[in-house]
Amino acid sequence: LFDVDLKNLKKLAELLDKFDPKSDGADRDWVSIYEESERLLYLEIDYLNEAANCERFARDFSGIEWVRVPEVYNEVTTERVITMEFIESFKLTNIKRVEQMGLDRELLAKRTPDGFLM
Repeated sequence: LFDVDLKNLKKLAELLDKFDPKSDGADRDWVSIYEESERLLYLEIDYLNEAANCERFARDFSGIEWVRVPEVYNEVTTERVITMEFIESFKLTNIKRVEQMGLDRELLAKRTPDGFLM
C-alpha cells in the first residue's frame, strides 16, 4: 500500500513539474522534492534505523534531567517492529492535567521548544 501511494505521488509530482506555472517566482522541482521525501519516508519506516535514532537521541539528552527517553529493546526490534519501554505520559495541551500535577506552565512553555532546539 505504501509503495502504491508513493507511485501515485510520483505521478502527481511529474504532472506538477509540467503544469506548475511558477507564477510566484519559485523555482520548484516537484520530482526532486518527491524523491527526497520518498527517501526519508523509507528511512522512517525502517525501525532498525529508528531504534538507532532513539539511542542517539537518548545519548544526546542524557545529561538533561527533564528529558526522558524510552529504552529500545534491540533484541526484539526488527526492520518492521520497534519495541520500546512504556513511559506513562500525557499531552501538554491537557491543561487540567498539567494543573492537577502542579507543573509550572511557564517552565513547560520554555522547555518544550528548548527540547527541539538543543
